[in-house]
Amino acid sequence: MENNERRKEILNTCLDTFISKGLSETTVRDLSTALKLQSGGIYYWFKDKDEAVVACAEEAALRLENSLIFPALDDIRDPDRLMKQLKIRADKMRPTMKFFASVCALAKYEERMQPVLDRLAERYERYAQRFSEESRCDFNEVAPYVYFAITTITDYMIFGEAKYIFPQIELIKTALKGFLREGTE
Repeated sequence: MENNERRKEILNTCLDTFISKGLSETTVRDLSTALKLQSGGIYYWFKDKDEAVVACAEEAALRLENSLIFPALDDIRDPDRLMKQLKIRADKMRPTMKFFASVCALAKYEERMQPVLDRLAERYERYAQRFSEESRCDFNEVAPYVYFAITTITDYMIFGEAKYIFPQIELIKTALKGFLREGTE
């Protein structure tokens, strides 16, 4: 197995361990055991637990994007379906988002997470650009709603309160439908 593939496997196994046991509760021994390595075997891949946490948080962000955003881009032309499917996928990805948010919320990871968050923000701009192109609408008009949708679904995954996000979902759907109508005129 190639080293990059093995690293990806390591990250996914560690991420799954953090998600199932919790960030604070997961020990280096737990990570090594999950990887079927000797007690300190994790140190071959990471210099310390904090490095593993940050790497897993970035992997969590990618997992969230692959499970939420990429499939949502396929539903751009149907905002009702887009938002319905996004909620269904968000329910499944909630533990991953909670792990990611917990890492981002800890001051000890703030500096190390900044590049991860910067890369994520750059990708969000590309998603807004794609929606703009697909809907044939002005990027500057569409982008705030794409960001708002991401924030709304993120809040839903962290807090789990659908009743609080329902008004935002309806607002986003109405705006997206309007953009699509404008794009076909």
